[in-house]
Amino acid sequence: MAEKAKKERRGLTAGTYSGDKVPKKTSWIYSMSGIFRDACYALVSADFLVYAQSAGLLGTGDTYTAQMTAITVILVLCLIWDGLNDPIMGIIVEKCHFKSGKFRPWILIGGLGNCLMVLLMFLVKPSGWGFVACFGIFYFLWDFAFTMNDLGYWSMLPSLTNDEKERNKITTMVTVATTIGSACMYALVALMVNASNVSYIYGYIAIPTAILFLLSQAAVFFLCKEHTRDPKQDEISSHTKFKDLFVMFGKNKPLRMTVIAIFAYYVLGAVLTGFGYNYFYFIYGYGGSLGGTAAIFFLGVYILSAVISQALYPLIAKHMKQMTILTTTFIIAIACFVLFFLLGAPIFGDTPLAYSKVTDGKLNFFDGTGWLILIPVFFFSAAMGVFYLALLVMMQNSIDYNEWKFGERKESVAFAWRPLDAKISSALEKGLYLIALIASGTFAFYNTLNDASSKVNAGTITSADEETIVQNAINSISRGSKIGYTAWLVGLLIIFMAVAYLVMKLGYHLNEDEHEKIKVELAQRHAFDEAEKNKTLAMASANANVAPAPYASPDNQNTYNPPK
Repeated sequence: MAEKAKKERRGLTAGTYSGDKVPKKTSWIYSMSGIFRDACYALVSADFLVYAQSAGLLGTGDTYTAQMTAITVILVLCLIWDGLNDPIMGIIVEKCHFKSGKFRPWILIGGLGNCLMVLLMFLVKPSGWGFVACFGIFYFLWDFAFTMNDLGYWSMLPSLTNDEKERNKITTMVTVATTIGSACMYALVALMVNASNVSYIYGYIAIPTAILFLLSQAAVFFLCKEHTRDPKQDEISSHTKFKDLFVMFGKNKPLRMTVIAIFAYYVLGAVLTGFGYNYFYFIYGYGGSLGGTAAIFFLGVYILSAVISQALYPLIAKHMKQMTILTTTFIIAIACFVLFFLLGAPIFGDTPLAYSKVTDGKLNFFDGTGWLILIPVFFFSAAMGVFYLALLVMMQNSIDYNEWKFGERKESVAFAWRPLDAKISSALEKGLYLIALIASGTFAFYNTLNDASSKVNAGTITSADEETIVQNAINSISRGSKIGYTAWLVGLLIIFMAVAYLVMKLGYHLNEDEHEKIKVELAQRHAFDEAEKNKTLAMASANANVAPAPYASPDNQNTYNPPK
């Protein structure tokens, strides 16, 4: 205790706390750091591929197609490798506890690596196959660094409290922050990127984004407290093995169902963001003053709705059971996806029902009926935000269930499935994205855009010429291709939302009443473990020649059986 107090006075860490009430400074700093984490992640996950395919750094014609195919294969291979990297990192976080904490050191180390790699990704600019090679190397190293940070950050969340109300509160704060961060990045890119600056503007965005990411993670390391650990769980964690990832997934049905549902939800989210830019570009034109302007209104409504609905989640959870929340939000989301297609695809004429006028090369969003598209956006964003929050809370509850049922908590092992879900879903979305471009007949646009950017970089045409070429390419996209692309977007949203809901509805049976009983029993076990530890230490201190006796908690004395 004296050594711990000495370290705290030196300012190395903020120390620890006990009980189910999360300290206010910890809850705010930990949660709000998610703004910069997800803004940085969104820049890479949603825009690095767009930057590669449109910045004029690749070849032209058949060479461009070959290099884009190679980049797509690299992405898929890197994300498959991440399928191993995430669980490996989860095991490392679970086994290796630093004196400064179990989670915070990995948050800081990963933040340092992420900052460096993001700067290299957008500032180092070889051309042709050299860029393809750098793309693969930088993406691989970025993914490795971000995984360190991500595992530490999200594994810390279920350790902060076991109380349902407090867990709803902190999870809401984290999710609101991450929603703000990612949406702000999407809006910033949509507003700033156009045909004449695509080769350099991403670098200008990357520099402050990477630095703010690092500063926010340093704040978590130095200013946030970790919860005191149950001594028995610390001992169990030290013996964690790689196979435990799959053992826990196999035997813990509540965890298994949430892992599958979150995977489907992440595919849904990746499709929405990955496909979304192109939808507005194809309908209104490429650049911040055209399709980018429409995307800004879309993102503004999307983030406002998500933040409001997620902020209300603790209140919603007071009056509705988790499964009722999932059912209600699922129905709302599906209805709004269908409405989005009817309003947003040009199925009744050359333009969609929701369409605004373009005057002198600028979009006047409220001159026409374009604003109608914001109605389904508002409601499906609200539904998706609440749906995801419920999934996260239910996943954390499954960790408590694992400790109660099998005597092992292992947050880092369980939460290794969350980033694994994110990376595999991102790989799947990249493949679906390429297929959608080819199948809808819109892939040729990006070939034209890259060719024009290459000529600008070489000085053979002007930026004004480039914009003319790009807009002509947009105008040449047929009505059928626009309908096909929108159908791919909306169809995939419906499919993966349905998968996420049905998995939880049919397979997850750990309700709030059962979790409350588990929480009470775990509190009793933890008190027993701490008392036994103190007794053992007192005996050892009284007689230094007497080896400490082992202690055990009554893990198998369960007082009730939740449904299987």
